[in-house]
Amino acid sequence: MSEFEQFQAEKEKLDGYVAQKFQIVGVKEDLEGAWLDLEHPGGETAKLHLKTANARKYYVNVLLMQGRTKP
Repeated sequence: MSEFEQFQAEKEKLDGYVAQKFQIVGVKEDLEGAWLDLEHPGGETAKLHLKTANARKYYVNVLLMQGRTKP
């Protein structure tokens, strides 16, 4: 799988969670990538591992947008 295809797959996973109203509530970065903790307003939680640099840049934009939409 190419780098772009891997990025697209990771982006689609994150977009799927965002579409279901999950919020990023925690992030852990290491040499293996970024580990996102996601939480749904209903209490459900999920973890997502992003390995590509582009996906890691993308989640920051998602995080910033979430901060702008909070009341």
